[in-house]
Amino acid sequence: MTAKNNFFRPAGLLAGALLLSSNPLRAAESDALPSFDENYIKVSAAGMDIKGSRAAAQRRTQLSKVGVAGIEAFNLSRELSKVTTMQIDGQALPGAEDYLLHFRVEKNEVGSVEAGYKTFRTFYDGVGGFFPTNNAWVPLQPRALYVDRGKFYVNATLALPKAPVFAFRYTNSTRDGRKDSTIWGDTSFTGIPNYSLSSLNPVSIARKFLPAYIQLDERREVIEGSVKQTFGKTTAMLSVVGTRIDNLNSRSVDRFVGELRPFPAIPANPVTIIPPERSNNPNVGFDTQGMKENAWTVTGRVESSLSETVSVYGGVSYRSSDGDITASRLITITMPSNAGPISGIGGFTSAGRPPYSYTTAGTVKMDIYTANVGVNLKPSNDLALEVGVKAEDTNISANNLATYVSTFMNQTTGLVATTPQRDLAPNWSKVLQKVWSPEVNARYTGIKKLSLFGSVDYRSAPGDERHLDTHIGPGPAGSSVVAVAVGSKEQREKEKYLNTKVGGIWAPGSLLTVRAELFTKDHENRFEGYGVNAGDLYVLDYDVFGARVTATLRPAPTWAFLTRYTAQTGKAAVLTDVYARGDSKDAKRHSISETVTWTPNNLVFVQGDVNFVYDTISTAYPKSGGLANDVLRNADNNYWNGNLLVGFVVDRVTNAQIQATYYRANNYEPSLAAATMPYGAGGREYSVSFGVTRKFSNRWLANAKVGYFDSRNDTMGGNANFRGPLAYVSTQHAF
Repeated sequence: MTAKNNFFRPAGLLAGALLLSSNPLRAAESDALPSFDENYIKVSAAGMDIKGSRAAAQRRTQLSKVGVAGIEAFNLSRELSKVTTMQIDGQALPGAEDYLLHFRVEKNEVGSVEAGYKTFRTFYDGVGGFFPTNNAWVPLQPRALYVDRGKFYVNATLALPKAPVFAFRYTNSTRDGRKDSTIWGDTSFTGIPNYSLSSLNPVSIARKFLPAYIQLDERREVIEGSVKQTFGKTTAMLSVVGTRIDNLNSRSVDRFVGELRPFPAIPANPVTIIPPERSNNPNVGFDTQGMKENAWTVTGRVESSLSETVSVYGGVSYRSSDGDITASRLITITMPSNAGPISGIGGFTSAGRPPYSYTTAGTVKMDIYTANVGVNLKPSNDLALEVGVKAEDTNISANNLATYVSTFMNQTTGLVATTPQRDLAPNWSKVLQKVWSPEVNARYTGIKKLSLFGSVDYRSAPGDERHLDTHIGPGPAGSSVVAVAVGSKEQREKEKYLNTKVGGIWAPGSLLTVRAELFTKDHENRFEGYGVNAGDLYVLDYDVFGARVTATLRPAPTWAFLTRYTAQTGKAAVLTDVYARGDSKDAKRHSISETVTWTPNNLVFVQGDVNFVYDTISTAYPKSGGLANDVLRNADNNYWNGNLLVGFVVDRVTNAQIQATYYRANNYEPSLAAATMPYGAGGREYSVSFGVTRKFSNRWLANAKVGYFDSRNDTMGGNANFRGPLAYVSTQHAF
């Protein structure tokens, strides 16, 4: 019997960390648990009984809160003749909304045809935001969110003997539904005092934890035809790909909901505390972005073997695309007046700046020419080299005409302009870029028990960027109009990337194997103004240095140790025409993990692993000093997790397994809430599960699993906590 750990995640039924394959062990060959690869059906069901946040549990486990049951897998394979085979695959899991129907027919020395449709659902929780000062909790409504992803496809291949191979592919992919956004709105309901004398408020009381959501409606169609032919030692391929995209996505952009400033304003003296519901004026609306694109790409490629030690390849391609862009960002602001609350799209007062509200439409055109050439060399049995270079010429032009909508609102009289101000704003941009990118890969095996490898790739991408933009801002004091400003930009762009990697694999014997590598990344993006922007300068330079080491140790036939360590440091610097060069966003990451496997006999299998991660991205902290040290806090993502799996044979027809997992993060610092938004992840999560697989016959296998999940999220103030049992059962039958 051979011990085997076979991880399993049944079509999104349960969290992968909770439910594993219930077949980590196999009995003697005559009693082995059957493995169904063809002509079988698997029926399963799963559910959970959760206490706490059902939406958070649904997102974490990807199991619908109402459960799931149906056909997890179906396969029917038949030989229609001596040279023709047919295969049908299916899946139908209501609750998970996971469906598949796949059909394929293949005939030897002729080709194949396949078609199918696949759809599945991804759950999101819309968990919303939490603020620790006053335990404010703002969830999205409705809480349970999901996105459905689907794909219809048809593939056909014609491969006659001694003839070109023709291939046709068509896919139609969609993404539809609602998910939570990482861009949140402001709210003053933070519990932080808001004094009428502004000097007593060193930082704003507002924080961004008012949740937002994105409504997705996306479709992407791709049709491709290709032909491939071999002439002796040379293979040539030509393909034509057409792409059509039709996306219309919308994100809510609400701010200060439930608030309204008084009119007239509360005086600075005497000093009073302004309640949160009177601290700001609400803005509500949606930011809708639409994109329609039609593109086609022609690619030709040739590969040829000149000798046993030299082969060459090369290719060219051209991509052309035309797109239509649309956008709508209509923000309604409500403000107080002597006559009561008044509202308007893009509302503003005299000398006040309105929230950007506009509609726009435009076009985008792109042409990309690409060519590459390379050679593979094997000057000796111990040395292999690949040298290649890629060149690319990109030309992008875009334009749009925006209509800004601004409504003048008179707080003294309560009158709202009956005809909103509409400003036409033409905008255009042009980007030209020429890329040159050589690459070298090498491998040497001439040293006994040691294999060396290395690679270097360089990218130089000089370019030219120009654009004209029209925007609005506050108008003159006392006026009822907004100001329109036109800005232009001309700048040269220089991108230079240099990536290197060198390492080796050392295997002194069957007991030990070590793989180690060092890598660096040196990237610089430089923007130099010219023309109307001759004095502009912006340079972003960052360097990354790192090492990876993996070691496998087998001190005995029953023991195996796998150790992995990764260290990476990054240093970034910014230089402008105004500010001297300064450090920005330095990063450090250390990750070490250990996996231990023990197979004492043919009846027991034990595997444990633990992983520690230290990850931080620095800001100006702690150099800033004072209050800024709390506002500009480092971004930490430190955590550790572990897993223990025990599999064993109960009898000749029954296997069982026990698993436990644990996760812990402690980056949440609620004490910083007075100065900033404490985003750091904090919490812990553990699970335990027990599973049994039993063979009833060579054609019938049953599986049952039960587990317990407990998740605590400190960052959300416990409002996303959940715990409870989960269960999964399935039966497989071969026919």
